[in-house]
Amino acid sequence: MTVRLSASGKVFLAGEYAVLDPGRPALVAGIDWKMHAVAEPGARGVQIVHRPSGLLWDGGQAPEELRFAARAALLAMAFCRKPDGVRISFEDDLSREGRKLGLGGSAAACVLAVRAVCALADRRSGEDEILALAVAAHWAEQGGAGSGADVAAAALGGILEVRSRIAWQSAGEVMALPADRVAASMPLDVRRVAVPPQLRLLLVDAGEPANTRSLVREVRAFARGAAARWRARAGEISAAAEKLRDALEACDAPSALDAVRKGAVAMAALGEDAGVPIVTPELARACALASAAGAAGKPSGAGGGDCAVVLAFGDEARDRAEAALRPHFPVFRVAPV
Repeated sequence: MTVRLSASGKVFLAGEYAVLDPGRPALVAGIDWKMHAVAEPGARGVQIVHRPSGLLWDGGQAPEELRFAARAALLAMAFCRKPDGVRISFEDDLSREGRKLGLGGSAAACVLAVRAVCALADRRSGEDEILALAVAAHWAEQGGAGSGADVAAAALGGILEVRSRIAWQSAGEVMALPADRVAASMPLDVRRVAVPPQLRLLLVDAGEPANTRSLVREVRAFARGAAARWRARAGEISAAAEKLRDALEACDAPSALDAVRKGAVAMAALGEDAGVPIVTPELARACALASAAGAAGKPSGAGGGDCAVVLAFGDEARDRAEAALRPHFPVFRVAPV
């Protein structure tokens, strides 16, 4: 039996950092750039292959590129009570010209690993169970950090409003729980957001890889040390996310663009307060060019490099933004799926 699977890359539209607080919303899109996997029976245990690089893991310390998939596969094996083996081969479409663009490859790998094991075990698992297992593995492998919104985008696709309900206190705690209990934990509150037919998305490569874990760690330290300032900045980011959700569902393009710009300003203010480079000069330049062309842009995800996401409404507006940005940055068209 061979199973072929795919999971979406992600783009954050709003809510970064604030979503780390339970109950605060993020808007995230699962996009038409995918990670793919082929799963088949193998020798006892789990074997994971990354086809482009030739990396192989079949036990012990997983290499950096495979550690998320390995953690998720082992958790899924425990959930499925599967004594025989699984071989999972990964390919991805989340890089361009050899550069990772911060589109949630680790989240997609966790989703695919869980789905692969469950499919070969012939265990009828619901999306809620698959999502919970993938979120737990991803969160644990991040050292007990992250909101899980990127995992939701990989698993479910489309534009989602995600609020974290993660109650675990540490990676050790969640990994010590019975797998059935993890699968039933419902760590996220997720609802679909209506997508206006005119919505267009662009990714702008800011040219500098971001260290998401380091940025999140520093913002978390700021939140602990300056709780009132953190609440103010997180409130601004959350308000922009809620405004964008409402505008998208009302097909109100001007309000949606204003919400994206407000989100970018709030992220920059958080970076200034926390002393971390969330909105780099190149990201700020990309957002300014998009705004001048009648679109709106902001960092996607933790910032610090990687990509800006640009929202426009209609082909003409998208094309204007693309023409303004392309002389300065690599620009790619993506769409929610």
